Amino acid sequence: MRIAVDAMGGDNAPKEIIEGAVEAAGAEKIHILLVGDSEKIQKYMGGTPPKNIAIHHCTETIGMEEQPAAAIRRKKD
Repeated sequence: MRIAVDAMGGDNAPKEIIEGAVEAAGAEKIHILLVGDSEKIQKYMGGTPPKNIAIHHCTETIGMEEQPAAAIRRKKD
């Protein structure tokens, strides 16, 4: 199973999101794609990340105050 996770969204992100993803990665047959600022994500990954976690770098985020559809049209990354 593949799961994409917005590493930059949520309370106490990205630290709490990444810690949860690393814990979940302990399960076999799961592949996690962390989406967000790769530099910030790697800061909380610690040493070598589990083989079933990948990072997809993005330079933009969608804020809570933004309309999702409009933000997706304007922000290409």
